[in-house]
Amino acid sequence: MKIVSIVNHKGGVGKTTFTGCLGQALGLSGYRVLLIDNDGQHNLSSLVGTGICSPNLRDVYKAGDNEAAATFLKSVRKTGIGNVHIVTSSSGLSEGDVKDISYMQRCLAACGLGRFYDFVLIDNAPGLGMLQMAAVHASNEIFVPTELRQFAVDGLAEMEKILKETYPSAPPITRIIPNFYRATKRQNTFIAALHRLFPGRVTQTAIPMDSVFDELVTEGKTLFLHRLYSKGAAYYLKIMHELFDLDERKVWETMLEKRRKRMSDEARERYFARREEARANRERQESP
Repeated sequence: MKIVSIVNHKGGVGKTTFTGCLGQALGLSGYRVLLIDNDGQHNLSSLVGTGICSPNLRDVYKAGDNEAAATFLKSVRKTGIGNVHIVTSSSGLSEGDVKDISYMQRCLAACGLGRFYDFVLIDNAPGLGMLQMAAVHASNEIFVPTELRQFAVDGLAEMEKILKETYPSAPPITRIIPNFYRATKRQNTFIAALHRLFPGRVTQTAIPMDSVFDELVTEGKTLFLHRLYSKGAAYYLKIMHELFDLDERKVWETMLEKRRKRMSDEARERYFARREEARANRERQESP
């Protein structure tokens, strides 16, 4: 089982959308995935359609070592994709709920999640405080989605320095994912700078700016089921190959088959709903 924290101390870089799309893609590819919403804004919980549930991650942090594992397992919820589950957040979640930065690590180890999941993806609020460090210390790797701006590039170097100096036991930043890519000359300059600063860790694929990602949030859709032919989905398939060495063609074929099944199921549901509605109308008309 691989545990990955998605972290950036800057907000608005697309961490939550990246976590949700990545988790759904892995789930649709046949892997067992657990998402953890470690952000008081609870956007990941909304993105996957569950909203805030109870118990949730804040209850886990407040449970104490003796009850943490049991509370965590009770907090796991199903999403719209069968083998993708989530532990939702709470609007009250804050750094003050974290007792020490090793708490989540102990909790996940006590749960024995390797029996149930292939991947655990942890979405984090902006920052590098106790809340984020609890997730980082429970993880094997750190993925960092980033904007392509000067402050963002400078901030990544600062973030890595803080992690190394303040939290030397933290796992490394293994992958940096350029986000909101528009293929401008200036953005290409920033990508080149990232490759110089972090050789071998920046993905060759940059996730493009695409309105489809806003549609997913506002409409409650799944990228690979509802927008499979979008530009965003195509680039996520490339990201999947880079991050997890998954065959693009096989993943595409799997996604296509899942999409066909979804469309067939929805068509069947519409058919029976219309038939039931027609039956009800006939009964109303025939009744005295």
